[in-house]
Amino acid sequence: MLNSRAVFIGFCSLCAYTHLGAQDCHIALRGHVTEADTKEPLAYATVSITGTGKGAITDEKGYFVVNSLCDNTPYTVEVSHVTCAHQTQQIQLKENTTVDFKLLHNNVLGEVVILEKAIAPPAAQAESKVSQADLEATQGINLGETLKKLPGVTTLNTGATIAKPVIQGLHSNRIAIVTNNVILEGQQWGSEHAPEIDPFSAGTIKVVKGAAGVRYGVGAMGGAVVLEPAPLRAKPGTEGWISLGGFSNGFGGVGSGAIDWHVPGKTLAFRLQGTAKRSGNLRAPDYWLANTGASELNLALLSTWRIKRWSFDVNTSVFSQQLGILRASHIGNLTDLQRAIDSPVPLNNKDEFTYDIARPYQRVQHYLFKYQAVLHLNDTWKWTTQYAGQYNNRREYDVLRTTQQNQSTTPQLSFRIWTNTLDLSLEHLPIRHWTGGVGVQTIQQTNLVGRGGLIPDYLTLGGSLWAMERWRRYPSPWEFEVGGRYDYRWSHVTSDGNFKDDIDTTIHFGNTSGTLGLIYHFTKNFDVTLNSGFAWRPPHINELFARGVHHGAGTFEQGRRDLVPEKAWNTNLTLQYQNKRTEATLTVYRNQIHDFIFLNPQKEFVLTVRGAFPSYHYEQANAVLQGIDGSFSLPLNPHWSVESRISLLRGRRTGTYTGENGAPISKEWLPLMPTDRFQYGVKWELGERKNSPAAAQSGAATYIRVLATSALRQTRFPAEGLVKAPPAAYTNLSFDAAHTFYVHGHQPLEVGLTAQNLTNLRYREYLNFFRYYADEPGVNIGVRAKWIF
Repeated sequence: MLNSRAVFIGFCSLCAYTHLGAQDCHIALRGHVTEADTKEPLAYATVSITGTGKGAITDEKGYFVVNSLCDNTPYTVEVSHVTCAHQTQQIQLKENTTVDFKLLHNNVLGEVVILEKAIAPPAAQAESKVSQADLEATQGINLGETLKKLPGVTTLNTGATIAKPVIQGLHSNRIAIVTNNVILEGQQWGSEHAPEIDPFSAGTIKVVKGAAGVRYGVGAMGGAVVLEPAPLRAKPGTEGWISLGGFSNGFGGVGSGAIDWHVPGKTLAFRLQGTAKRSGNLRAPDYWLANTGASELNLALLSTWRIKRWSFDVNTSVFSQQLGILRASHIGNLTDLQRAIDSPVPLNNKDEFTYDIARPYQRVQHYLFKYQAVLHLNDTWKWTTQYAGQYNNRREYDVLRTTQQNQSTTPQLSFRIWTNTLDLSLEHLPIRHWTGGVGVQTIQQTNLVGRGGLIPDYLTLGGSLWAMERWRRYPSPWEFEVGGRYDYRWSHVTSDGNFKDDIDTTIHFGNTSGTLGLIYHFTKNFDVTLNSGFAWRPPHINELFARGVHHGAGTFEQGRRDLVPEKAWNTNLTLQYQNKRTEATLTVYRNQIHDFIFLNPQKEFVLTVRGAFPSYHYEQANAVLQGIDGSFSLPLNPHWSVESRISLLRGRRTGTYTGENGAPISKEWLPLMPTDRFQYGVKWELGERKNSPAAAQSGAATYIRVLATSALRQTRFPAEGLVKAPPAAYTNLSFDAAHTFYVHGHQPLEVGLTAQNLTNLRYREYLNFFRYYADEPGVNIGVRAKWIF
């Protein structure tokens, strides 16, 4: 009996010992993180064990240790550093183990600089990223169409060919367009001045919502659109891609391609990328839209060179575009203008297809050069110098009275703007858990109005001083960000006879911006972000001095010389959840703007020697813009998922003013605010196949998606000055599908099919200046193919 009991106890003890041995969780993972080329240790690299909440930060010599790991358990170790590509490795421990990680330098640093203006961590404010599938599907159209699928982002259109982004109700000079760490400088103040951007040059596109003045300056009071090229090739050899596409509406075609070359035995890499595009007249459901053709030719060269602690980047690009302006938008007299607005179909419209682009049209060229040098002073500090030069040449050709004049090559408006910027920054990796830096920025800008006199000439000089710090202590769930900036702008405004009045005056403005943000990580999948920031913007020259016909928009515009700078206090709260295929984001925001400048439509038309046009005056009032942006994607099973996005905005004046009839008006709605929009759809996805480096680069999956977009009728608009009632609500359907074939078993060939306005619906957009004259384009079927080699 005793022996039996002893055997039983011994057996149980043996089982317990075996069990405990199998679940020993006292194992340590140690290691060393170095840079692959220079073999130098990487201080303050992040080592995380996926799914466990465990991790470590390397010390000044690149060493780390992660304790309390279990044996016989598979782990995924991810190592990341601000200047290098991430590295992931699968391990299964049986005892204390040492693993060395060697990280490759790439252009991730450049991407970080763009998002944070030289601050490494992600922004502590609302952000949205264009998915790879949406980017591939819309690159051949325009930047505005690419961004429209993001919550809180709409477009301000001038006809069917010109679109510029609107973020939470703000656009133009309040939105910074940042491409490859350079803020785009052009004649972006016009409603019909679309960004001079080639979407094919972007590897990623993100939208930063809310006051972003600390990062990007006075032009980012409402947010920023950040485009970053894909990293250059990190290993010796060549690679590239070729993309071709065609569209049924306008019978358009687009071709783009890029080739990368990393010089053998050198840390020198190049990329040559170009795009050509051509389309003819677009078609509304019931008629052709005369003179809506477009042509485009773009070229970019990127290069990078790494040597010891130095890195150098030299980039240059040329953007050239010609855009037809809807002929029906230019009317000869007041009676015909009213008839055109009242007509359900466009008047003075040739209902035929052609590739020819006649007057009125625009020609735009934009040249950009960037030089950046980065010196890593040590493992903690780095010094960055960046110079950017830009030249923008915009010519606008109006309809003239005689055939001979219409055949002339002389523009009615001509703008040439030269911009030189110099950025100097000193940044550091974590010091007592703080990461950040300080910087100085200078700008010199010369704008010459060669013809037309809509605005006067001006010379602008400016300087900025900024500082930003971010606190993060792993594994604390809290992150904090604080930043400040001071900007000064001085402008000398003159006219040499082209402008309506003689002007020789000097104006100057200066003010501070600030931001305070925090992030709380409830879990690895659920974050809450709160950001509050103060931003300001001086009035632009067109808002102060414009007086005349803005032919591209088909409007007469009048500025006000007594305008003062805008000052905005923006607060947004964002909840974000992401887990495998489930994503949900909700942002609630409030933007209180003191002395908000807006373009106010007038009841009376203006008759000039160039025809009759609706009239808009620049005005100023206190205002509040507040709303909700949301998006979610929910899987139903391994292949099916549903998705939805919502954008709600309320914008109104907050003060009391006197109306045209002398009666006091309070809390009036602001003009030209986006309507409430809803997107909802279903997606079938087969999954990804990544069996080669090229396939992994493509990131394409086989999928089919049907998406509906519903825009409600705008009922919140000023009672005075409305030329035509807002258009009716509509629901538009779109279709998108893609599949990847593999050439020779490893080279991906992506093919796709898209359809816009699938039901050929007749509708008009509230934020389209040409909604007075014509419908939006009808159904548009697009096919595309991209070969990655």
